[in-house]
Amino acid sequence: MPAFMPGLELNRRFYADCARPLLDRHFPALPHAAALIGYGSEIIGFDTEMSMDHAWSPRLWLFLRDKDLGQAEAIKTMLGQELPREFLGFPVSTVPVEGEPGVFWMNPAAERPLEHQVKATSLRHFVQETLNWELTQSFAPADWLSISSQILLEMTAGAVYHDGLGELTALRAQLAWYPRDVWLYLLACGWSRIGQEEHLMPRAGFVGDELGSALIG
Repeated sequence: MPAFMPGLELNRRFYADCARPLLDRHFPALPHAAALIGYGSEIIGFDTEMSMDHAWSPRLWLFLRDKDLGQAEAIKTMLGQELPREFLGFPVSTVPVEGEPGVFWMNPAAERPLEHQVKATSLRHFVQETLNWELTQSFAPADWLSISSQILLEMTAGAVYHDGLGELTALRAQLAWYPRDVWLYLLACGWSRIGQEEHLMPRAGFVGDELGSALIG
């Protein structure tokens, strides 16, 4: 296995050097976006050499228009036949980890077609699966409050390597930060939680429970 490379940089090069040329050759008139967003420590730049032991590989999301989604399977098949077995020394094919849904290992011994991690979908479908939200609807305050900050981070961190549709860039800008009234509400909720516990630390210390005081603090 080669020396560690941050996933965002690895996949920027993977798209530019491998996936994009193949898409241009086989689907030259197909508008798309390419990104690395969603799950994974590499999305927020926290990946390390240890991260390569699971759910880490050359991988991408390809976002198509809804009307072109029927070509997703053909794209998967083409890439399975034509992507290199390795990119910069990292195996492109993967194998699922038994009993761990969604988790995979890089598979250097794979034969073709490669079980690669270049996934083609539409942004509308991705948003439905990730946010349980319809892309054409407005984002109401209740929607902001029903989605965890981690999921919002996964949507807005990472990297967009190409956006020939414009939808992904617009969505990430929309979700970049909370509207002011929602943010003030979340701040108030956070301070309210602190207010319910701030008196417990000195009270524990007052009765001589220094360990309890430290744990609460």
